[in-house]
Amino acid sequence: MENNKRSQNQKASIDYCCNNFQKTYLHFFFLIMALLFSNTYANDTEKVSVIIPVYNVEKYIRECLDSAINQTYKNLEVICIDDCGTDNSIKIVEEYAQKDKRIKVFRHDKNMGAGPARNTGIQNSNGEYIFFLDSDDYLNLDAVELMVKNQKETNADIVVSNTRVFTSDKDIAIGNHVKENEKLLKVSLQKCYQIGFDNFQHNADYVFGISWGKLYKKDFLIKNNIWHINKNIVHEDGGFGLKTLSNFPLVSFIKDTGINYRLNPYSTTHNSVILKCRTDAKIMLKDFFQYLDQQFEKDKAEKLKELTIESSRYKRFFKLSIPSLIVYWILKIRSYISY
Repeated sequence: MENNKRSQNQKASIDYCCNNFQKTYLHFFFLIMALLFSNTYANDTEKVSVIIPVYNVEKYIRECLDSAINQTYKNLEVICIDDCGTDNSIKIVEEYAQKDKRIKVFRHDKNMGAGPARNTGIQNSNGEYIFFLDSDDYLNLDAVELMVKNQKETNADIVVSNTRVFTSDKDIAIGNHVKENEKLLKVSLQKCYQIGFDNFQHNADYVFGISWGKLYKKDFLIKNNIWHINKNIVHEDGGFGLKTLSNFPLVSFIKDTGINYRLNPYSTTHNSVILKCRTDAKIMLKDFFQYLDQQFEKDKAEKLKELTIESSRYKRFFKLSIPSLIVYWILKIRSYISY
């Protein structure tokens, strides 16, 4: 009797241990799976707002949208601004929006230009990061993922990706522009650096003359009141870049190509509108100088104005007032496009 009872007690103890082991094992298994799952998607916790002004790009807009919605980084929204074009671009965007709820469409009452369109995008964005994409360009599919990863590693305010420049049928031999490339390379080799008075001019000339191709922390832009000029002018993103630089951000570079920039002979940057460059540069610089006066103490504002006026980029703008140089630049651009 005692042996049977002892045997039953031993069996009960073994069963109890086995049941507890199974429960513990299952609990541990599900815990590991949960951790693995969370790590897999950890990089997607912050939303990225990809902002695309849309104006007469029906030939290229599908390629642009496909590159945005098929990113390996999934937690993003694609904000398209209808800037009152005359072709079927926005119909194509609406077709995509019906299939992918991450695409949002906002409309202007009249054509306002890329700068105001980007402002509309920022105002309606829900992401922690902002990325500007022109509607005739497209992204490499891992571009956003690589830039977000870099931002988390460096805590940079802005992450700059490498850029491939091309026309519809060939890549542009940017390597021919040796001097500018060497200067940009010196910056690029510094993976992460702080903007200051000592490198403000260099970055204004070679890195921040454009707003696209960069991942911005949204709170950095909002906190420092950084917006594009709210006018339809040529090179509107130059002023945006200067405002960005004047707040001395932490900047990080990645060597990977993130964006493919189409040198489009029909875009507003490359034809008769070049004649507006000098006038629009003055408008843009006036807006930037007013920003400096409102944002900073007098000494810093005056120092930044001086550095801007002496930068090679803006000296070139003002040289466009000479008729012979206007013709020279138009011919240079045309020959560059047909290279």
